[in-house]
Amino acid sequence: MRVIRHADCPPAPWKNGAGSTRELWCRADAEGVLARISLAEITGDQPFSAFPGMDRVILQLDGPPMRLTVEGQDHPIATPFAFPGEARVTCHLSAPGRAHDLNLMTRRGTCAGRMTLLSLAPDASLTPDPGASLTALLALTPCTLDASAPVTLAPLDLLLIPQPLTLRARTAAQCVCLTVSAPAPSP
Repeated sequence: MRVIRHADCPPAPWKNGAGSTRELWCRADAEGVLARISLAEITGDQPFSAFPGMDRVILQLDGPPMRLTVEGQDHPIATPFAFPGEARVTCHLSAPGRAHDLNLMTRRGTCAGRMTLLSLAPDASLTPDPGASLTALLALTPCTLDASAPVTLAPLDLLLIPQPLTLRARTAAQCVCLTVSAPAPSP
């Protein structure tokens, strides 16, 4: 298991300069990014950067409720929301303040990403999807998880879970499970 501490990931400007992000994890090849997990800070109405050829999934983590306008259509972001990276997207906050969101980006046709909210009770177990090349948990609350040794996570820390490994919650945990896998073959 590998822990990536949110506090160890410095903020960097968005590609378009309109906001900032903390890259928690990234896998790339000679052609560029295959998959990336990041946390963004939203401070008002902001256009999102375009990422042609990427599929994106976003989840708001805190702050005033936000909505995305994707190609002219409004979408509240209360659950994980997927959209194409090349779409024209603007984020709107319902009130002044700051909001943070979790982003999972995958290169279309090469990888597929999924984001799921989880509530783990003490002693609950989680086994990674055997078809996933990456399974990760982002802690939303402080928690301790165990496989071969206990790991304590602070909110927004990311835990990369190797295959095959069953993880057990020592404490109650609110988290987001992120998976990256090869896309399903076309019928």
